[in-house]
Amino acid sequence: MNNYGPGFDTLIGFAWVLALLLVGLGAGKITERRHLRRLAREEESLLSGMLITDLRQFPMCAEGSTTEANAPSLVSGEAVVSSDYFKTFLATLKKIIGGELRSIETLMSRARREAVLRMARQARSLGYDAICNVRIESTDIAGSTVNPQQKALIMATVLASGTAYRRAGSSARAV
Repeated sequence: MNNYGPGFDTLIGFAWVLALLLVGLGAGKITERRHLRRLAREEESLLSGMLITDLRQFPMCAEGSTTEANAPSLVSGEAVVSSDYFKTFLATLKKIIGGELRSIETLMSRARREAVLRMARQARSLGYDAICNVRIESTDIAGSTVNPQQKALIMATVLASGTAYRRAGSSARAV
């Protein structure tokens, strides 16, 4: 106990919680901005000249390119992006009031972009320059749908998969 009374100890405890939340907010924002900048740089360099579509057929497929050595191939990319505690805390509060959870939308967008980049990176490394029949799936691995009472950290899990091939007249090379 201090000389200021019992209310002061409560105020100090509240200040610590607030300080930790603010540190979490700052660290989360810095990490998110870095990830978004890296995604933008990689998308600009890796996806330039690459055709990515959800069409089931091979648009602009090279004639005779479906030989054994040059056959289309399944490629995939996975990403799991976790929310920071501050955003999880705010999302929990927002669930009480209701409304749009923009921080979770950003989380899903980051995970989707990362999964597509990883899929494209795999296609480039195999020498392909196009991907068709792209499918994007998301799932809950935190367990909140299995056990709703569980206080799980919010995570975005995304799997992107597609069929990689070489376009007609392209000079795709492994990177």
